[in-house]
Amino acid sequence: MKRVNAWLGATVLLTSGVSVADEWASMAITPGVGRLEVVSNYLIFSSSKDYEVQIPNKIPDGRQIQMRYKKDGDWITGSFFVAGISTKGDLCRLHSELPSRFSSSASDTIYVKSCRYK
Repeated sequence: MKRVNAWLGATVLLTSGVSVADEWASMAITPGVGRLEVVSNYLIFSSSKDYEVQIPNKIPDGRQIQMRYKKDGDWITGSFFVAGISTKGDLCRLHSELPSRFSSSASDTIYVKSCRYK
């Protein structure tokens, strides 16, 4: 009986970890807005600033997209290369660089809530 309980407990832990893991997508369908996090990496630490950003409604992985964000009261138009799209629930993260196990440096990321993906 104790073995069965231990096995059931281990199974629940393993499957719960799988269900909350990030997944990767090839396309994001967005509401057209998100939050841009611009990361500045320094030798010892990194810092970031957030901006509300306007983005396209359909964003494919591996493409350059046009965006607009407000900085110091002015609208800035720029581009953003989407190196990868990670997802968790209805949150999509558009990464400018793919996360790596060899680097702990964060990269610029656009966070999109109420996102659908393929």
